[in-house]
Formats: sequence, C-alpha cells, structure tokens
Amino acid sequence: MSALNVEVRNETGKQIAKRIRRDGKVPGIYYIHGENPISFSVDAKELRTALTHKSSILDVNLGQAEPAKCIIREVQWHPVSGVPLHVDLMGVRLTEEVTVEVPIVLVGSAAGAKDGGTLQQILRTLEIKCLPLDIPETINVDVSNLNIHDAIYVRDLKYEKIEILNDLEQIVVSVLAPRLEEAAAPAPAAETAEPEVIERGKKPEEEKEEAAKK
Repeated sequence: MSALNVEVRNETGKQIAKRIRRDGKVPGIYYIHGENPISFSVDAKELRTALTHKSSILDVNLGQAEPAKCIIREVQWHPVSGVPLHVDLMGVRLTEEVTVEVPIVLVGSAAGAKDGGTLQQILRTLEIKCLPLDIPETINVDVSNLNIHDAIYVRDLKYEKIEILNDLEQIVVSVLAPRLEEAAAPAPAAETAEPEVIERGKKPEEEKEEAAKK
C-alpha cells in the first residue's frame, strides 16, 4: 500500500486553485459517503508517480487519527499542456466493495501475429467490483493461443474475488487476418500502331499516256 503526501487546505476558489498550480501543486478533494469532503493540495510530481498505480489503495494523511484509505477516482488534465489540474480521491472502507476501472495488460505473443496477422486490443480497461484490498493493479490477459480470426471476449475472463461489470460480449482483443496484397494493376495495353499509308505509284501504262500527250 502506497502513501500520498497531501496538505489539507481550508481556502477554496478559482484564484486559490491557480495559486496552488503556480507553486507546482495540484488542488484536490477527498470524499467518502457519510462524511464531509476535505480539500487538499498535492505535489504534481508525487501525484504523477501515484497515477502509475491508479487502482491501488493509497494511505493519505488528512489530519485525522489514522491515514485515510483512498483510491484515485478522477484526474482533470489541461487539454494542451497535459498538466494535471485537479484530482478526486475517494475514501474506501476495507469491508465495503468498491467499483473501479483497472487497466488491461496483454501478456505473451499471439500465434496469429507470428503468422502475419495483426493483434488488435479493443478494450483497454475493465470495470470491476470488489473489496478494496482485492483490487488488482492490472488485469493480465494471455494472448499466446490466439490464432488469426480468434478473439477473447469479456466472458472469457475469469478472476477470483472480483465481479466484472462490463458487457460480457465485448471483445477484449482479437487477431485480424493479414491484408491481401493489392492485385497488380494490369499492364497498359500496347498502343495499336497506325497503319502506314504508302502512296501508290502510277502504273507504267499511265506514265506512257501522259508522255504522249506532251
């Protein structure tokens, strides 16, 4: 279980949030049902590190007797710079199930890809429901036995202690057949040679008649 260091803040508002960002930090809010939300700020670099394990449980010190158990629920990003603008932490109770999205990681080399097919991952995250301590960091999907035209569906994924909430008929990954080579363009037809016109000469009799008239 990782720890995330935050600074609880009482001031809120757009101007306060801008000032926090200028200081290299990210404004955020912690919430859990049945309790009042708590505003905080967190170092941007430390947040990025925590995001590499987004589905993991975090220990967050919010000035309470015990660190709060949290998961990163949502991060807002700047559309141009890609800088995190705001983060939501959702508190969890270890005896209550939570719903989270977990990244899917493909494992192995597909047999069909070795035969010229293309491995195509359709689904990149899986929505699951489980107890907080049972949240996997990733969902590993073995693609080694996938041949050309084969696919793995959500219904094919079997894991203990978690309930998968996605549509069971969703395709997770498939192997597409190789593209057929474009048929060679037919060679341009040879140009038909124009028949050579040869001027026919006059017959000897015609030449004699013309000479006699002169």
